[in-house]
Amino acid sequence: MFSRFCNLCHRTPYVQFAQLQRYYRKGSRRKGNARCVETPKDTERPKGIERQTPIIVGRRKELNFYEGQTYRKYEPIPLISKGWHHYKSKGDHFFVYPLTNVKDESFGDESVKDVDEEAYDSFEHFGLNPQLIDILKRYSITKPLKIQKIGIPKIISGANTVIAAETGCGKTFTYLLPLIDEVLRWKELTGHRNNAPLGLIVTPSRELAYQIGLEAKKICQYLGIRTKTITGGKTKKMMLDPPMEEVDIIIASFGVISKLTTTRIYKLNMVRHLVLDEADALFHETFEDQLRVFLRRLPLGFVQNVEDNKLPISAQFTLASATMPSRMAEVLEDIINVQSLQHVTSDKLHHILVPQKFIRVGPGDKPTELLKYIKPKVANKEQVIIFNNNNSTCNWVSMFLNNSNIPTVRLNGDMQLYDRQNKYASFKSGKFRVLCTTNAGSRGLDTVTVRHVLNYEFPTATADYIHRCGRTGRVGSVKDCRVDSFISTPSEIAVVQKIERAVRKMKPIPIFDLKETQEKDDFYEPLGSENETEVQEEFSIPY
Repeated sequence: MFSRFCNLCHRTPYVQFAQLQRYYRKGSRRKGNARCVETPKDTERPKGIERQTPIIVGRRKELNFYEGQTYRKYEPIPLISKGWHHYKSKGDHFFVYPLTNVKDESFGDESVKDVDEEAYDSFEHFGLNPQLIDILKRYSITKPLKIQKIGIPKIISGANTVIAAETGCGKTFTYLLPLIDEVLRWKELTGHRNNAPLGLIVTPSRELAYQIGLEAKKICQYLGIRTKTITGGKTKKMMLDPPMEEVDIIIASFGVISKLTTTRIYKLNMVRHLVLDEADALFHETFEDQLRVFLRRLPLGFVQNVEDNKLPISAQFTLASATMPSRMAEVLEDIINVQSLQHVTSDKLHHILVPQKFIRVGPGDKPTELLKYIKPKVANKEQVIIFNNNNSTCNWVSMFLNNSNIPTVRLNGDMQLYDRQNKYASFKSGKFRVLCTTNAGSRGLDTVTVRHVLNYEFPTATADYIHRCGRTGRVGSVKDCRVDSFISTPSEIAVVQKIERAVRKMKPIPIFDLKETQEKDDFYEPLGSENETEVQEEFSIPY
């Protein structure tokens, strides 16, 4: 009767050893990172996608997603982040890798697809002023980028243009070079002009205006074109003692140029080319009424006749941004004929362009996880940008890191413009390795040396998320860039689930803001497009 207990002493150590093996196997998977994640074996992949590139990789291999994998129409889409509302999900994570072949039939314009890019392999082929081309060669700028090959000819032709492309792809030079070329011709046709520019570039933020102003000055200083950057801070002084000067191109933030043109310090009657950079922020509801009034002061037209040697009677209109909301049509409907807008789009717009890691953490665990994340990168002398949703959190994170012997510089809306410029200059020069900022630092900063971006607080608006990711992986930036995001609150989980669902559907990221009271996501439709998709579709962004 005791025979069944004779092996008890042998079975117990065996069970404990088996459990110990499972524990170490489980622990080894936790220590993986983006570069060390093992590609699942072909036997673990769904049928029909053998040897395909993984797009979404998590701990549960059955939830991985591969390039070429599709879901049936009524098949529920599995999400790794689906169970993240439960407290036991803390510590979970997944990676999202860029698509190697982003193409969608709804993207772009037929006219854009038909462009022969080989015909514009140098700036000489655009017909730009030879002096302008020589200056570009001084700065070793000889070959146009893809967006410039498509966009510059359209703007030179005098058409009103919408440039919608990912951050860091060369949008600024796409509109800046044609504008400078036009001003060179128009200057000879006009007489003495005091405070009456021919070109006007309007931005939503001071940092972006300052950055564009620097790029414009580099070129215009050799051409006799007078540029002026106005970023506010001295608006009252300018109104009490108005400047009287000849200026050809003004680069200004929207708030200050709106005040200075309302008080007639600067005149808009001579403006023949208006550019709205980061137009999605300017079309926000908070700016809508003021923007309408401002645009009605300008003589916007349908198209300019570039073959005429006279000064155009109307102003050319150019929009540029990495995210385009659909409500742009509501603002422009009474101001300009939307049929005149020609679209220059990128097939990578609203897509993930650098590897991403989403990490589920508890709110109280963030400081500890932050130190684990930041210390190895600072030790390797790598630059990191940490994004927060508000100024108070930005100040606290900066203080926390400095007290932890990690030199950190902060940049947010509570600081004066001069102070912000000095702080960012110290980060750009390499004196500080860590920059702690808010959405104020997500647009207009030259961050080609930044390899890592951390969303300490994940944004509730996907437009902010796209612009934050655009601070790394830019044209001419360092290699091996990555974006990491701490996910803790229910609203952050909701945004991540929408992003993951879009990636699994091979669709662009939908543009929405959870803080705004709206029933559906905001999608951008090309204005005046004949082939419009149904608005009811969840992912109907045409580009």
